[in-house]
Amino acid sequence: MPALTGRDVARYVSEYVKINPAGVDIAPKKVFRIPKDVTAVLDGKTRGFERNGTVSWDVYEEVKPEDGFWLLEPGIYVAAFPKVFVPKDVVGFAFPRSTLNRLGLIKVQTAVFDPGYKGEFTQTWFVPVRAKVRVGEAWVQLVYIRLENEPEETYNGYWQGEGH
Repeated sequence: MPALTGRDVARYVSEYVKINPAGVDIAPKKVFRIPKDVTAVLDGKTRGFERNGTVSWDVYEEVKPEDGFWLLEPGIYVAAFPKVFVPKDVVGFAFPRSTLNRLGLIKVQTAVFDPGYKGEFTQTWFVPVRAKVRVGEAWVQLVYIRLENEPEETYNGYWQGEGH
C-alpha cells in the first residue's frame, strides 16, 4: 500500500505548517488541559468525564497563549487540530513529530482516520516536563496511505464533523 505524497495530503487539510515528502506537518489550533479532578468514563454509549456525579465533555480548560507561546505545566492535554478530510480510498495516521519526543513531550494517543472522516481532530498528550511551545509549531505529521480496495462504507461515527 503506497503512501500519498505530502503535496497530495496537503489538498485535504485546511491548514498545515510544512509539506514533507510523505505527509504534512500540522500545528494545533487550540490546546486544552484535562483537569485532575475528573474521572474518565467509557461505558457503552456513555463517554466523557465525570465530575460531581455528572458525565460530560465540558471539562477541558483552554490554555491561552502568552506572548505567542503555550506554557504547559506537567499534565494531560488535548490538542485540537485544523480540519482534515480523508478520501474514500485512503486511511490517515497522525504521528508525533520526533522533536517533541526528543524533548520529552510524550504523545500518548495516536490518531487513525478512517476513510470518509472529516473534522477538526484532537489528540491527547502527556506532558511530563514544563514546556514552552510557540503557537504555530507543528506537533504531528499527517500521513495518508492508499487502501488496496475501497471500503464498502466510510466513517460515519460519533466524531464525524467535530470542531473546536
